[in-house]
Amino acid sequence: MFRFIITFISVILLTGCTNLINKENNLHYEEIECICPPTIYLQPVNNFTENEAKTLIPKINKVLEESTGVELDIIVLSPKKLPDSLLNDSKTRYRADKIIKTSKDNNHDVTIIITHDDISCSYKGIKDWGILGFALYPKHTCIASDFRLKNKERDFYKVIIHEFCHSYFGLKHCPDDNPQCIMKDAKGHADFSNKFKLCNTCKNYLIK
Repeated sequence: MFRFIITFISVILLTGCTNLINKENNLHYEEIECICPPTIYLQPVNNFTENEAKTLIPKINKVLEESTGVELDIIVLSPKKLPDSLLNDSKTRYRADKIIKTSKDNNHDVTIIITHDDISCSYKGIKDWGILGFALYPKHTCIASDFRLKNKERDFYKVIIHEFCHSYFGLKHCPDDNPQCIMKDAKGHADFSNKFKLCNTCKNYLIK
């Protein structure tokens, strides 16, 4: 079954029901499976505009719908200014890990912060490694930057999808290392030019 499923416990007040778990309080606990895909909120920051963000929606939805069979709601939020406290020590890049760790999280919907600014994190012993995106699973907030892309208009939506799949599904980098798969590990190279979709291996993970 497609992985957009959340199991939760609902408490329903019932009168005269014979199927009560707690007869004293007259409560019926029922486990419900809610088949409801998340809403994706694109959060532009700093000088990334709403109009720029809106142009990304059809590109993102095309790949995700082909991969999952579900068209997601994607909503663009009003741009926000990132505080200087989220910059690195030299004040030249924003720390992606700080941004994510200080962001409010949602247990179902996903917020994807999008920026033109350079972002970084600590990686492979390097304290301030420049990156395209950052996600922590199962935290439903991630960040994507087009700063390091040569062709931003062509490739940025792919970075967004890459981080969304990390953040929401916990999908790791492509196990087949397929050069055309959006989930292929960039391995330090900001090149998404030949990546167009999720490969069958990664796609199958989403629809188990």
